[in-house]
Amino acid sequence: MSKAVEGLTFSLTMIPDKTMSTKKPRRIRKRWIVLAVLLLSMGVCSIPEMRHKNSGVSESIGSVRDGKLKNGYLIPYRGNNFQYFSWFSYYILDNAYVHSDVYATVMDAYKTCETTCPNREFVLMECTKRGGGRMLLHWTHQNGQSVDFMTPKLRGDDINVWPNKAGLFHYLFSFDTDGKFLLGPKTHIDFETMAQHLLALDDAAAQHDLRIRKILFHTDMHDNLFSTPAGLILAQRDISLVSHLSNLVNNFHDDHYHVDFEQR
Repeated sequence: MSKAVEGLTFSLTMIPDKTMSTKKPRRIRKRWIVLAVLLLSMGVCSIPEMRHKNSGVSESIGSVRDGKLKNGYLIPYRGNNFQYFSWFSYYILDNAYVHSDVYATVMDAYKTCETTCPNREFVLMECTKRGGGRMLLHWTHQNGQSVDFMTPKLRGDDINVWPNKAGLFHYLFSFDTDGKFLLGPKTHIDFETMAQHLLALDDAAAQHDLRIRKILFHTDMHDNLFSTPAGLILAQRDISLVSHLSNLVNNFHDDHYHVDFEQR
């Protein structure tokens, strides 16, 4: 009898545990379900940008610090010589809307840069949420008249530098006062191209009854900007490049420049 029991015990240990064999496939299925739900949610969030059509005239209400935007214009994700810096910011956070006059100004400036800065690709950053109001990581940008532009960069003669492709992670990068990238000093800010772009923005703004109200850029780099050929011209313009910023604001504006527009 004991032998029979022993044999039965032995045979039971040889039977595969069905609960163990099904755990792994179930985990895999759960991961695919989570991924599918995530992708579906992202797709739903992207619908407003995919279906948006720019038309009519925008209305900026309030100020850049406390305002709203009605009938905002959506900046294209990519153009002939520019692209938006982050798909997440563009499609999920809805951060690429501006006033219709600002839209025309930005587009015309990039068109001018096709001639003044040939073979250069610019990177456009946060603008305003659809409808305006508070934005992630920003105290301003609320009424459609603020735009951030990533500083043009070079590595030798190479314009395709990887920091320009880091998306939202660009906020973690730092540059020294000469515009050299701290994680790779061979990569540096192209101050001449930046000045050319600001001149193009100033000229285009005048064509759309706007003016540049102010520019925020790391104060320790102003001399580098104004020492270039285009920078010398920029210095003669009636443009407010804010000369005193807090350490916090300075540290966040070494890899991009913030431009506020206003009606003339």
